[in-house]
Amino acid sequence: MPVTSHLLRPVRPSLIILTLICALLFNLLPWQLIGNHFAPDFVALMLLYWTLNQPRRVGVGWAFVLGVCMDVADGNLLGQHALAYSVITYLVLSRQRQLNIFPYWQQATAVLGLMVFAQLLMAAVRLIAGADLPAISYFLGPLLTAFLWVPVSNLLLAYQRKPVSESL
Repeated sequence: MPVTSHLLRPVRPSLIILTLICALLFNLLPWQLIGNHFAPDFVALMLLYWTLNQPRRVGVGWAFVLGVCMDVADGNLLGQHALAYSVITYLVLSRQRQLNIFPYWQQATAVLGLMVFAQLLMAAVRLIAGADLPAISYFLGPLLTAFLWVPVSNLLLAYQRKPVSESL
């Protein structure tokens, strides 16, 4: 969240859990019928958002658990999402203070890089397991995820914003 003139209300843990569950449900919708690998990764998006804005509440443990849930729900190789989510969450945690002061477009660029890295990790795990090399359309999802960063961040921060009084 870039530096603004707004104070933020505390976030309830129920809101974090609700958004992560909704993201998991959005990922389980039949997006692949629209186009091959066209869907953004909502779970990774929410993990990155909450890790950036609430690093004491959401971290690598949440990423691992949600990654295993995604692997089981999608029927993928067990551990590929868990590995990718854990690594990108760790990378965000390691640079959380620096990323937090960037404007939204720079944060979206960082999210794009992290999402492409996550896709590369999952592709590497699949290749090691004997799968075929994915097509270039495999990397359309990270572009959409990065594109959604600004509206999702603004939507979730709108709930927390509280105007500063002029007496301060």
